[in-house]
Amino acid sequence: MNAFNRAWRYITRKPTKSILLIITFFLIGNLVILGLGISQAADNAKVLTRKQMRAVVSYEIDYDAYWKYINTLTDQDEIDAAYSKSIRIDKDVALKLTEDERVKAFNYMVNSIAYSDGFENVPLGNESNRQNSTYINENGEEVTYKEPNLMIYANMYDNMIELEEGTFEVVEGRFYTQSDIDNANKVVVITKELADQNALRVGDTIRVSTAGDYLINQLKTEGLDTNIAYMDLEICGIYTTLEDVDPNAENFQWMSPYESPKNIILMPMTSYIEYIEQITRVQYDIMMKENPGAETSLDDWLQNLEQPSKVVYLLSDPLEVDSFVEDHQNDVSEFTRLNANNETFKKLARPLDTMSFFANIVVWIVIINAIVIISLVTALTLKTREYEIGVLLSIGVSKIKVILQLFVELILIALLGFTLAVVSGSLMASKVGDMVLDYQTTSDAQYGESEENYYYTFGADYFTQVTQDDLLREYHVSVSPLLIGEIYILGTGVVLIAILIPSIMIMRLNPKQILLEQN
Repeated sequence: MNAFNRAWRYITRKPTKSILLIITFFLIGNLVILGLGISQAADNAKVLTRKQMRAVVSYEIDYDAYWKYINTLTDQDEIDAAYSKSIRIDKDVALKLTEDERVKAFNYMVNSIAYSDGFENVPLGNESNRQNSTYINENGEEVTYKEPNLMIYANMYDNMIELEEGTFEVVEGRFYTQSDIDNANKVVVITKELADQNALRVGDTIRVSTAGDYLINQLKTEGLDTNIAYMDLEICGIYTTLEDVDPNAENFQWMSPYESPKNIILMPMTSYIEYIEQITRVQYDIMMKENPGAETSLDDWLQNLEQPSKVVYLLSDPLEVDSFVEDHQNDVSEFTRLNANNETFKKLARPLDTMSFFANIVVWIVIINAIVIISLVTALTLKTREYEIGVLLSIGVSKIKVILQLFVELILIALLGFTLAVVSGSLMASKVGDMVLDYQTTSDAQYGESEENYYYTFGADYFTQVTQDDLLREYHVSVSPLLIGEIYILGTGVVLIAILIPSIMIMRLNPKQILLEQN
């Protein structure tokens, strides 16, 4: 207690020195508050935005890497070999990833546009903007082009990301089972809107085809049964979907019916593959009949039918996406990748990352300078306090308690300076943070060009599309209780380190020698 009393008396006895140190800590505190506030605001904005994004990772073919690799080749034989190489995802790897406890659901799925036969699709509302196109067939007849109007989602397993999330909900009947998948049963789940449009119920049968008029005409010309081109599917369930087309989208007036979520039908992948394989065999036979010398085999045509171009995994937490990718990065093969949409997210977050980086540098520079300055000031003032220290040591006060007194003096001054800094920092943190953000986003705009992609992704896009505005909207610099706590902890750390040099000097002092020199 005596150490605290002596420390307080010294502070009040030396007001000029105390005020100067308070101002020093006040300035240090303001700079640290602004630096930490900006850094934390940037980190929080990224975390909050990531939490709002779908927690999905896609195991997919990396077409960009594949084509960039081919463009590096100069030898024609190497180029031909690269083109002939079948790029596919590894089913074993895809299934291994599903065993990760962070995976809630996954879609091992293929997508295909299709044609309805004997029933109508759900209208989009843009039909007045779209006109039927016609063409002249090989017989010289004018034929109206039949546009695909359905989208098939064919999944290999009896659960889907959409069902797990609640985007799809089966309201009548059931979803297809693993038994349906294993036996390649011809069952289908359709939307309620599609069922209402055509007065369809569970147990009814619909007919769909992925073959256009050209293939059907080929079958007729070859005298083959055109029923090969169709699937008869029993409706086992009816579902609702929260998804819909956006009538305000730029391309809405040109959208095709199959682009509407209301026209998506769900079926077992095995049933779909069985149908596609049947069509593929017929097409191969027709092709070989027309081109008997063609250097291709049926196996080449069939080898990729059961391989989707990507498998999508839904994780339990959006914040686990990066760790999931990092943990399994070495499991994937060449020209495949785990895509968490991170490149886009990192590009959007670049202004925040830059701000956070420089803010942290400023904080460390301020802290280091504070330690140096406070250490030097304390060490230099020891010369004027040698007699006081000598007297304390001579009456039996331990050197540890003398050091404690110096520490208490500094910590009381630091607490007062940082408390004033918290008040002023709270008033200006938000405005300064916004000014820094405006400057950074303006200077970073020159790097906004996106890299060219070599491919188009067909089917559902499971990534949440965010813009830089969405990300920056979550950026708010504020002085939170946690930040205030960090300021006081840092201040205590600065004082502890700054007291080291004076402590070494005090430990070397001899009270008798000090008093003799003073006399």
